[in-house]
Amino acid sequence: MKPKRVSKENVLKITDFPKGKMLNKKEDALQAYAVSVAKHKYSEELIRQTIKELADIKFALDRAAIVGITDAKGIITYVNDTFCEISKYSPEDLIGKDHRIVNSGCHRKEFFRQMWSTISAGKTWKGEVKNKAKDGSYYWVDTTIVPFLNEAGKPVQYLSIRFEITERKEAEEALKRSQAELREKAEQLEQAMNQLKQTQSQLVQAEKMSSLGQLVAGVAHEINNPINFIYGNLTHINEYAKSLFHIFDLYQQYYPDPVPEIKAEIESQELDFVAEDLPKLLDSMNLGTNRILQVIVSLRNFSRLDEAQKKEVNLHEGIDSTLLILQNRLKARGKYPGVEVIKEYGKLPLVECYPGQLNQVFMNIISNAIDAVASRFTNDALEIETGKLITKDGNDRQSSLLKPKISISTEVVGKQWVRIAIADNGIGMTEQVSQKVFDPFFTTKPIGSGTGLGLSISYQIVVEKHGGKITCISTPKQGTKFTIEIPIQQSK
Repeated sequence: MKPKRVSKENVLKITDFPKGKMLNKKEDALQAYAVSVAKHKYSEELIRQTIKELADIKFALDRAAIVGITDAKGIITYVNDTFCEISKYSPEDLIGKDHRIVNSGCHRKEFFRQMWSTISAGKTWKGEVKNKAKDGSYYWVDTTIVPFLNEAGKPVQYLSIRFEITERKEAEEALKRSQAELREKAEQLEQAMNQLKQTQSQLVQAEKMSSLGQLVAGVAHEINNPINFIYGNLTHINEYAKSLFHIFDLYQQYYPDPVPEIKAEIESQELDFVAEDLPKLLDSMNLGTNRILQVIVSLRNFSRLDEAQKKEVNLHEGIDSTLLILQNRLKARGKYPGVEVIKEYGKLPLVECYPGQLNQVFMNIISNAIDAVASRFTNDALEIETGKLITKDGNDRQSSLLKPKISISTEVVGKQWVRIAIADNGIGMTEQVSQKVFDPFFTTKPIGSGTGLGLSISYQIVVEKHGGKITCISTPKQGTKFTIEIPIQQSK
């Protein structure tokens, strides 16, 4: 039969005698004995209750958690059934070993060094640990390690309570992988959208250039026929005029005294002046038609509509054609002194390329150079007028700065490559800006003055179409230099 629980109140009641009542020795001994029996029964009941509570706690803990106890050196002295079930090790495999037996190798040494530093100082450590079971599988545990301290405050044992969180960690890792995949797909989508936008703009630009090329070629063709007709007939007109004036000279030689009417007509028409001026007029017309023919040839060389395939060409012809087309922008006007073009052509072989596309590259770069030197001229002129552009010795720098120049040099590099360098002494750019000049839609020009596609398309033509290189080096207020390198022969 289970003994009745003795409460502290019952013990007090046994000793609660009326005040002033005299007890004899037997009664005193009986009272002391009764008190002793009551206290003993109370202590036994408390011990039984405590043991039962501890047993219940241990049962619940063993059901829910992985429990292990180690000595001060980390040697396992106790493991519960859950520990063995999760780790796939038997108690005999674990007791007497340290926890390196379940080390997965997934954590750095610093991780465990920090853990031991904490618990050896008598503090509780908490963390998530990835362990390795006996069968090679991995599992995650949420771990709490509590040190048991002696009277001196030094750890003598460590109690580790772990809860398996493998499913949660796998779900977290799966979520991280999904998020990473989503970010990667989002970046790919954004890149594809940007590329699509760039391709669309380049197609529009290419269509414009194609239409411009067709227009230029058509105009050049239509002008070419009548100009050739005029140019061809000028030779005959010149000969006819010489013949007529020769006959006129003979008439004057053999018939020095014409009738009054002819003499009056000769004087009114100033025949002597006409005889002197007409050859000059014919020479001027001949020079003009030659100039028009050069422009036509340059336009046809620039458009190159009949050269959609790679072929061997003289790059100097393409550069000269581009300069001729841009001649109007190079001329002096008003206070603007014009742009001095310095050519330093090397001896280049014929280069296998897409000539029309390379001409487009030359056009983009030289046009930008013209804009750059014009901007610097405008800025320098303004600073000179306001007195800001003064040297250390007090003299203005107008003579050295206000001379827009563009230099174009060509050379063979390593027998397999050609290099074209186009430099200007224009306004220049910072390093941060020059690194972005080949990005699509990037422009340093005011809104409406540029699309930001010229140099991007030039980069594509040089690098992707010709397997070459294009670089930009620039310094503010000193100028910019573009260097183009392409192979002489394209790889098959």
